[in-house]
Amino acid sequence: MNFFQLIDSTYRIRYKESILLSRQKKKRKAKLKKKRQLKRKRGKNTPFTIANCPKKLKGIQNRYEYKINVHHCNFANATFNDVRYRSGHITESAFKQAIFTNIDFITINFKKAKFFNTIFENVVFFSCNLTDVNFKNAHFKNVHFINCKLKNLKFFNTTKEIHIISKYQKPTISSYLSYKILFMKNISKLEKYHILTTTSGDINYWMLNILLTNFTEKQISIFFSKLILNNKQQFFTINDYQRALQKFYQI
Repeated sequence: MNFFQLIDSTYRIRYKESILLSRQKKKRKAKLKKKRQLKRKRGKNTPFTIANCPKKLKGIQNRYEYKINVHHCNFANATFNDVRYRSGHITESAFKQAIFTNIDFITINFKKAKFFNTIFENVVFFSCNLTDVNFKNAHFKNVHFINCKLKNLKFFNTTKEIHIISKYQKPTISSYLSYKILFMKNISKLEKYHILTTTSGDINYWMLNILLTNFTEKQISIFFSKLILNNKQQFFTINDYQRALQKFYQI
């Protein structure tokens, strides 16, 4: 075998190896995807992780995302509805002309994210890191920034639709309302994702204050009593409670 035949033979072997490895990689990915889908069907948490993806990614709806890890991805024109994100990272990603409706972001790191011409409606950012985030031409309607790190924000102009809250007075509520909320934590459809309660089992007064801004304690207590008995809807965000209250009182 001469030199050129040796080179050709080596190339063929390496090419076959690369094809084999590529097929094995695809099989592993397909197997992992199937495993995640099976877990989701069983109601188990499957953290979403992706980085440096060249494709434009889509939005999601009616979901709970725990410990999400997204870095340097493109969500242009994506739509997100009724989603609760808790504990994770969505950094250096672009959301040009994306739409966020009825979303709770709980302790999410958004460092250097870009929200160009993005629409936010009924969104809560709770204890999030928004350092160096760009909100150029973003539109806000009923958006709360609660106890967030708002350092070096770009093109961020406050309006009456933006509520920045860094401190609060613990509301004095009746033992009856307190009992109702703590009882609700045992109802999966209502407090499976800890909206009005914390993971340690206490009342989340930050979130409760949002409801108390628009409704009296008596109204909320009466509504919760009915909700405990009749609810069939899965609640994901604080706005699910808001909408249900508005519907109940026909506002």
